Amino acid sequence: MSRIAIISDIHANLEALQAVLADIEAERCTGIVCLGDVVGYNANPAECLEIVRGLACPIVKGNHDEEVVSPTTLQMNPVAKAAMDWTRSQLTEEQKDWLRRLQLMRLVQPFTIVHSTLDQPKLWHYIVNAGDATSNFSRQFTDICFHGHTHVPKVFYLDGNRAVLDEEIQAQLNTGNAEFHPVPGRKYFINSGSVGQPRDGDWRACYAIFDTDEGTVSFRRVEYDLQLAQKKIIEAGLPEYLAERLGRGA
Repeated sequence: MSRIAIISDIHANLEALQAVLADIEAERCTGIVCLGDVVGYNANPAECLEIVRGLACPIVKGNHDEEVVSPTTLQMNPVAKAAMDWTRSQLTEEQKDWLRRLQLMRLVQPFTIVHSTLDQPKLWHYIVNAGDATSNFSRQFTDICFHGHTHVPKVFYLDGNRAVLDEEIQAQLNTGNAEFHPVPGRKYFINSGSVGQPRDGDWRACYAIFDTDEGTVSFRRVEYDLQLAQKKIIEAGLPEYLAERLGRGA
């Protein structure tokens, strides 16, 4: 049986990553893919990078992965920029080079992965609603594409020429874990949520599992040592807001 764990937006949260990897093992997943943003915001960028690199799994580059190695600064808010400046000082040149060489999108049979969107992956567009998702489908050539970036798990599908948010799945997600069967032949653009900094009001780490044999996609919430992650942020001298927002899932 093929059960593939989809992780995204780890953002240097070591406690969340370790808890998710333990859950992945307990769920007997046979593979892992990573949708980017390994670094940024939290206090363990080097450690998280080495863990993900050690997985030797398919991975794509996120905007924070890009920013930490970029000679030109992307447009970031002051809090994110402060965290990024600190992150640069924590990584070796060899680790930065690994991030630099990551691809923006990848085909992982039988699905595609990208951090933001397939139509303009380098521009890091946020897919917040169905209108945002529509243009992505013009470049999606597999039935399923997993993405991250917004830190909010969502399921969009293509209906004719327009994208639709799956409200039934969204209702399940609002209560915690969720599972659904993608309709064969229908295109889906699925946000797996964030491991290290959820923004949907639930502080627990979030990831997805794609069971290619059963034809299901499930979302899982995993508790982790939130207080330790927050303490590390403060002790590192990062903005206190980053610790506070972790507890709110915001």
